[in-house]
Amino acid sequence: MKKWCLAGLLLTSMLPVQAADQDYKLVTVAGYLNFYLLNLNACQDFHPSVRKDAYAAESTLYPWLDKLDAKTKGSIDSGMLNSVVQKRRDALNAQIKEGDFTIDHCHAVIKLLTADGLDKTLLKAIE
Repeated sequence: MKKWCLAGLLLTSMLPVQAADQDYKLVTVAGYLNFYLLNLNACQDFHPSVRKDAYAAESTLYPWLDKLDAKTKGSIDSGMLNSVVQKRRDALNAQIKEGDFTIDHCHAVIKLLTADGLDKTLLKAIE
């Protein structure tokens, strides 16, 4: 009986750690996907010559963003997700302000999404 109680205590003590680990993975995926989304949106605004390709690349993100949204509803504090997205946006704005947001950058982001593909290992957290 003591063994079962000990096993039960051990399992219940691990649950918050596993939930926190899953939350961390989801926040990481949110930052990852939003990096691409923000960059593609900026490409569409600042480099019109790649707008069509950026829209096409952006469409590959939507199924993943939908899965992420379904996984995070009610399980992760929206403030935490907003913070991650805001940090990505601030970094991109700084890059734009410094003049480092080039058309070559846009080509690289588009290629990553359309030719190379997203990191499947990272995306397992939302499947």
